[in-house]
Amino acid sequence: MMPWEKSFEIDATLDKAAEVFSVKGYEATSVADLVKAMGVNRGSLYATFGNKHDLFKSVLTRFVEERQAQTLAQLEAKPDPIDAILSLFDTVVHQSVTEREQKGNLIIHAALEFPNHSEDIQAVVDRALSALEDFFLRVIEKGKKVQRIDASIDAGSAAKSLVALTVGYRVLARGTFDNDALRLVKDSSLRIIGA
Repeated sequence: MMPWEKSFEIDATLDKAAEVFSVKGYEATSVADLVKAMGVNRGSLYATFGNKHDLFKSVLTRFVEERQAQTLAQLEAKPDPIDAILSLFDTVVHQSVTEREQKGNLIIHAALEFPNHSEDIQAVVDRALSALEDFFLRVIEKGKKVQRIDASIDAGSAAKSLVALTVGYRVLARGTFDNDALRLVKDSSLRIIGA
């Protein structure tokens, strides 16, 4: 087997593990759940990925470094900073409506379970939320420069508020709020940036 083939298989298997953690969260996910979803036996799981904690850290780190980073980069590349911010919330609404199992978000699940996680997992969650805050900060500053966002807005405070709104939005999108209610929450983001 060529190295790239094994890497591809590992990536595909990590995707399957991510699906389980996204649906159930870390605490509620059992090794049996992972073995079944990943299509591997316990021995292979432990030999390749380590224990459940190690596997979760790998899945979470990959999510942050690849999926989140790619999504935020695509949004930040939008010419209109307001559109970049609103598109992030639109993505959450779309996912909540189209994903049949109402999957959550790995970062949100981990953030909700934050006190129960080890320091290394907490560090990955912190990194993810910091990346989100930095994204909002840069987009807000860009918006102020191009006069799409009120110049009097404190970019740092607004960025933190938008992170809090995003986390709350993700939680509510798991089923507590319907599509119309979520769109009303999204409108709050405009008030935060004075747009």
